[in-house]
Amino acid sequence: MRRSARIGIGLGMVALVTSVLPSFAGTPHDGTVANRPVSWTPSVQDGGGVFGVATVGDITVAGGNFTQVLERGAASPVTRNNIFAFDSTGKISTTFVPTVPNRVWDVIPAGDGQSVYVGGQFGNVNGAGRTNKVARINVNTGQVVSTFKPPSIDGKVMDLELANGKLYVGGYFKTVGGQPRTSLAALDPTTGADTGTVNLTFSDVFRETTSSRLPSGYNGVGVERFAMSPDGSRLVAIGNFRTVNGQSRVQVAVVDTSGPTATLADWSTTRFSMACSASFPTYTLGVDISPDGKYFVVGTGGAFNGGVASGTLCDSVSRFELDTTGANQQPTWVDYVGGDTTTAIHITGAAVYTGGHFRWMNAPFLADREGPGSVGRKGLSALDPRNGLPLNFNAGKLPLNWGVGRFVSNSQGLWVGHDGDTLGGDPAGRIGLFPLEGGKTTSPDNTGSLPGTVFQAGKAEAQTGPAPVLYRVNAGGPGVQALDNGPDWEADQGTTSPWRTSGSSTASTTRVFTPSPAVPASTPPSIFSTARVDPRNGTNLEWNFPVTTGVPLQVRLYFANDASATRPRQMDVSVENQLRLDNYDIINEVGTTTGTVKTFDIPAAANDGNVDIDFAHVLDNPLLFLTGIENPRVNGIEIVRTDVPPPSDGTDDLVTTPLTESSAGTPTQIDNGGIDWSSARGAFMVDGRVYTGWADGTLRWRPLFNNDNTFGTERVVDLYGLTEFAQELPTIRAMWFDRDLGRLYYVRRNTNQLYYRYFTPESSIVGAVRFTPTDASGIDWGKVRGGFLANGRLYFSSTDGSLKSVGWAAGGTSGTVQDVSGPAVDGVDWNGGPLFLQVR
Repeated sequence: MRRSARIGIGLGMVALVTSVLPSFAGTPHDGTVANRPVSWTPSVQDGGGVFGVATVGDITVAGGNFTQVLERGAASPVTRNNIFAFDSTGKISTTFVPTVPNRVWDVIPAGDGQSVYVGGQFGNVNGAGRTNKVARINVNTGQVVSTFKPPSIDGKVMDLELANGKLYVGGYFKTVGGQPRTSLAALDPTTGADTGTVNLTFSDVFRETTSSRLPSGYNGVGVERFAMSPDGSRLVAIGNFRTVNGQSRVQVAVVDTSGPTATLADWSTTRFSMACSASFPTYTLGVDISPDGKYFVVGTGGAFNGGVASGTLCDSVSRFELDTTGANQQPTWVDYVGGDTTTAIHITGAAVYTGGHFRWMNAPFLADREGPGSVGRKGLSALDPRNGLPLNFNAGKLPLNWGVGRFVSNSQGLWVGHDGDTLGGDPAGRIGLFPLEGGKTTSPDNTGSLPGTVFQAGKAEAQTGPAPVLYRVNAGGPGVQALDNGPDWEADQGTTSPWRTSGSSTASTTRVFTPSPAVPASTPPSIFSTARVDPRNGTNLEWNFPVTTGVPLQVRLYFANDASATRPRQMDVSVENQLRLDNYDIINEVGTTTGTVKTFDIPAAANDGNVDIDFAHVLDNPLLFLTGIENPRVNGIEIVRTDVPPPSDGTDDLVTTPLTESSAGTPTQIDNGGIDWSSARGAFMVDGRVYTGWADGTLRWRPLFNNDNTFGTERVVDLYGLTEFAQELPTIRAMWFDRDLGRLYYVRRNTNQLYYRYFTPESSIVGAVRFTPTDASGIDWGKVRGGFLANGRLYFSSTDGSLKSVGWAAGGTSGTVQDVSGPAVDGVDWNGGPLFLQVR
């Protein structure tokens, strides 16, 4: 990883310091930088961009591909070929004007407080000998440090790192000083001599191409970028190669640099073996190692290629752990960027900064357009290191050229070398500094501990008497979970059914329908996505449902039209042999984006023990389709009793209970704040916020004031079009947040499965992908009513009124389930709504 360090020492100490300096890891940031850059940096006016930035004392040196640089407020630019320097006020140095005839790919401090190392594809600096591809330049004078005389390198130098008393050099080359050194070498930082301590053989190009989109072009086998751990013990290289020392290491290799000679580490992955776009000789373009040295992150290009469903890592950002060994390593998380390229990565501890020409993050499903869950981040983003979700940092539109060439962080903030004209919407030609001042400190994501106070939102009410719902059928579709405490919606996908005639067909669509105001809140919106259709020239579609004789009923028929055309869909519908809908046209009533319901009451006296529903074509002739009238269809059928109350979601009571790790105190009902807690669908508390899912498919949060247990103003969480999660929310019964992993775990009504999505409280962004972890605890998750994490355990309530706990580690249960409280333990009944642990 790369951060700038400020070091001021005398010349007499140069040899000593450069022999012991670690990699320039710097001090990790404790938050994200401001959204707008400082206004004093010079502006690079032309060329391919800035690819390297280094700060030495009060002087910052920038290298890249350009000829003109404009000082803020100046009337005209000055000529600076591929490298320039400026002070902390933005004044361009008039003494640092070295002649560098070709592109500079990297600049790093030399560690003496007076000079920098530069690497690139130049043949010399200032015409001096022994300055081919790598040189050391005094930041005050622009003169080459003559004592540093590296051997000739026969290709491009793309990256530099100073660690372990060595200057590590990576790029596209085969020899150093005439000796075989493919892609990586280690030089003496004082003399420039090849130390010979890095002698690995990178070979077998990943892809040959004559149309490379990379700024570095196509250069055969080589290292595009590399990063080193702060302690200098590990080096991660990415680039155009398939093998290292004859062993498979496709595009990514981990090197052990802890000993006197670098060796290939026992770490490999196959996740970069799959092909992406042919115009990328390597699609691994950015890499960095975390400040603690435990993980690294890789950014890629290569076009969409299917996103999360494909298993590829094209156009993505992915985290891998460094403290593991062996083959077939898998990413801890992957954030797909919607079919665009990530060109640079930088980790500050609090954030993983990414740069490129992307437009969205959290976009795993679609290419080059907004998809479910995709969050707008144009060219720059800061990700949660735990899960890869976007943080609030949003620098606005970076011109979508190639993108960011280099990130460098220091005590001032985050330097960005890029190829555009603005940053954060402000002028910042090809270089800018986002300051720490005005940024956001990372919150602790405190989820509470025991002893503490548990809130229970709502209490269960037992259903007595006859069942209020007799039938629910998802016509033409799979079974759907109920959103209330009534029965689930029955599947209707077979060719035959005990309730209807045969000969009809099914239909489905990916279109999302908005329920009309007439649709009950207990109706899952997903039933409008499937339908049972009555074809032409066949037996009319009829349904028959046996019921108890002599009780009042209501028949609810659900309709939506998914045809891409706007032809009328007319039909006749009879209930109990009475025509109830004559020439009914779905499109005429609600259009093609809305689902609706039509209700028909059957008085008790008219109930003969069988509900008959018949669908008929408006025109019964072979040319029906040619008339432009679509076939009859129905999306759902529900039959309810009107003489008994509907299914109850419980009360809106709010109850607090003191709790230790092993016992519960006396529950106390408190003011519910005017909130209908009976509609709550899972809850958890992080820092001062209580997040709650709701029966209407929304996720909301409100502050909880601990001094009097009152709630502040409610806010709705933006799900960014993530309709799958919105449709799950009404069925959720319990949620809990794992702060270590940045995961929101949840269970759904009557479903014995644990789920999770990534979640970041700092930005309140929900991960687009749902995961189903394996679990061997024996817990029936379908009966869990509430849960929270505390003291290394998961505490959960069940429909039997008990509160139990089980060990929780690494994102899953561990050990045996233990009783904590319940009717049979201490008389406390926990069968009710969601639980959350108060955070104080």
